[in-house]
Amino acid sequence: MKNFPRLAGRLLALLLVLSGLGLSSCKKDETTTVYGNWVRGNSFPGTVRSNAVSFVVNGVAYVGTGIDANSVRYNDFFSFNPATGSWLRLTPFPGVARYNAAAFAVGNFGYVGTGYDGTNYLRDFWKFDPSQNTTTTTTVGTTVTTTTTVGRWTQIVDFPVNPGTSGRYGAVAGSVGNFGYVGCGFDGNNEKDFYRYDPSANTWNTFAGFPGDKRINAVAFTVNNVMYVGTGINNGQYVTDFYAYDPAKDAWTAKRQLANITNSTDSYDNSQLPRSQAVAFTIGSYGYLATGSNGAVRTDCFQYDPTLDTWTKLNPFLGSARNAAVAFGIGNLGYVGTGNSGATRFDDFWTFDPNVTQQ
Repeated sequence: MKNFPRLAGRLLALLLVLSGLGLSSCKKDETTTVYGNWVRGNSFPGTVRSNAVSFVVNGVAYVGTGIDANSVRYNDFFSFNPATGSWLRLTPFPGVARYNAAAFAVGNFGYVGTGYDGTNYLRDFWKFDPSQNTTTTTTVGTTVTTTTTVGRWTQIVDFPVNPGTSGRYGAVAGSVGNFGYVGCGFDGNNEKDFYRYDPSANTWNTFAGFPGDKRINAVAFTVNNVMYVGTGINNGQYVTDFYAYDPAKDAWTAKRQLANITNSTDSYDNSQLPRSQAVAFTIGSYGYLATGSNGAVRTDCFQYDPTLDTWTKLNPFLGSARNAAVAFGIGNLGYVGTGNSGATRFDDFWTFDPNVTQQ
């Protein structure tokens, strides 16, 4: 009887310890951190649109072309300076107004070409030099007006075409080192061919054959001098293969499929990733995939780790769900804007920080 209070106290202390451990375990499970913070910035200054293009030169982004809900196609171009969050109207793209074009940047220049003008599949390609200005003189009666705009466009050699075709749209484009890459898309048929553009020689050349499926409206991003290509749609089916191209080896390597895979050697579930008209961008050593459609228009966002060949789901895009937006990475941030959901077009732009939680 004398030892009962002491024994009861020990039992109570043990129960409290066990209870605390249990609560700590539950709390850890319930507070798993999901990263990614989206903040709305200054809207795109042009008309609301989808299917535009973008590229980045020396830390400044360039956005232009596209189509609105009334099927009006555009050739205007704007720059975005992340240091100030401001937009600037540039010299218009001199080719025919278009949408679903392809764009990439190499060195100090951006490149835009292919696409669709509502009637024709296009193959012309143009180089943009942001360091030069364009002066235009117009005369109305006796009045002469001189206008100077930022940037200068120069036509380069046309994109190669397959026999019997005039051009293509919905191609995917990227750059690695001193070369640009454009492939896949639609020229009357879905295609899987890829071409490399050499700015020093102004030539397009074939290279190691792309081993993936044919597709249209895929995405590409480059991490550590390797270009990754995936998603898109082929004959009504969302493509699930995912490939990396290493120019140092001139070789494509199959990565984990965008599917739910369980077999004797591997087990993972990437089945949320297949889609069309998504956006992709690079921040540091990771690639990012967001928005698009796989039967439903999406807002979800994923981070790709090339070292581990794994995808991690992050906080979703906070704007309206959309297809055919544009995106780019500059420094430690990503940017996503424009696009459409059905007949609704957008001009909002959002900044994405992958390293903090949603504020």
